[in-house]
Amino acid sequence: MRVRFHTPLICCALMLVLLGLASCGSNRIGTIPRGTPDTGDGTPAVIPTPTQTVLKAPPSATGDSYAFVRQNQLWLALNGASPVQVTHFVYNNTPDVFWHEPLWSPGDHYLAFIVAAKPVGQGGGGCPAPDFGANGGLYLLNTATGQFGPITLATGQMSADRQVPVNDYWQYAFWEDATHLLAWYNGPVGKASGAAGLYRYDLATQTLTQVIPLSALGVSTLFSANPGQSLLLSMRYSSEQLFYQIIVHPFEQHSTFVIYSHSVTQPEAASQKVLEIGSESWCTTQQSGPYMKPGWDVSQDGEQLAAQMVTADGSAGLSNIQVYDLNDGATTPLFAQAPARLFGHDLALTWGPDSQSLVLTTPDVPGQVTSAGPCEATLANPAAMQQYKPVLGGLVAWRSDSSAFALTPPLTPGVTTTPDVYLFSTGNVQGRLLLADAQNFVWG
Repeated sequence: MRVRFHTPLICCALMLVLLGLASCGSNRIGTIPRGTPDTGDGTPAVIPTPTQTVLKAPPSATGDSYAFVRQNQLWLALNGASPVQVTHFVYNNTPDVFWHEPLWSPGDHYLAFIVAAKPVGQGGGGCPAPDFGANGGLYLLNTATGQFGPITLATGQMSADRQVPVNDYWQYAFWEDATHLLAWYNGPVGKASGAAGLYRYDLATQTLTQVIPLSALGVSTLFSANPGQSLLLSMRYSSEQLFYQIIVHPFEQHSTFVIYSHSVTQPEAASQKVLEIGSESWCTTQQSGPYMKPGWDVSQDGEQLAAQMVTADGSAGLSNIQVYDLNDGATTPLFAQAPARLFGHDLALTWGPDSQSLVLTTPDVPGQVTSAGPCEATLANPAAMQQYKPVLGGLVAWRSDSSAFALTPPLTPGVTTTPDVYLFSTGNVQGRLLLADAQNFVWG
């Protein structure tokens, strides 16, 4: 897919059709996903007030195969069996632990995950604030055999050590297909590294190959910034394209957010500019704007880009959500009914597997106030929006049929307990508890 358009995009996902909500008259009507997860006794899912008992989702809501993190260890359930603890990491010297969302391979035979384990006293503050959980060790688990290990540049294949967490610099991972894993490597913090870039791990040959070097993107990472050079903020993968968000002219009054794409199958080709999200005063010595990494996501079919558009005067704290069609450049606004206060800071956008439904939440940022959400919208009815209860922000994982999503609220600074995972089903305003004392839940 070659991306040629430059038009701003409005990405927002309106919820599945609610009875009584009118259409906005858009002529871009998609397919409404059908089906909802089992509700057990057939009664609505309810999250009551704190003085009441929280209703739990029926066991069938988790599905036959799923994974989650509990007490900083990975747990796995396969084919209807009870979940078992897979990892037994020892964190004696690295007690600050950050897990990325586990990734099932197509066919569910492998599970990839990144875990960052750091010593105490990493510091903090500054602009942008350091994300010490971004860089971690990349692991691959064979769900059939239970064998797993880290993938490192030194060996190019899985290591045998499965107890001491690896101190490494992987930040993103994506499944290209059932036998190839793509992963982004930043290199050591504070040091320019020729090793930085996108890699492909071949499960059949157990080889690791660099596909796109960082230098091909013409940017620096937040971990090794170069004066005057654009900075890489975030990335996604879809349909043989690596999409990445950058900030041009960082640390200035008129810094600009831009999204580019780069072919993974033709890595020698130049990057293509996809969308300018907007400009603001970004991390200046004076007053900085409210956005550090505006939310965005690319649909699984590679045809829709949803983005939080920043107004020309970003300092005003205004933004909106647009969906941008990567084939014809058409734009569709979503979440127009969401409370205005929601758009004064970074948001998180997550496409469903159907490439029609979009969830909007406050990002998984400890200490950030959640003013509304989660909210869902769909291209099938852009004028409608579903706002769920309870009001929670955090990490979203969709069920494969797009009928429900799980949400893990962010960890609270200084609190060692694990949050609970909540289930939100399309058509039910009220969420319910899916899994207690857990995080990073993903369906198989």
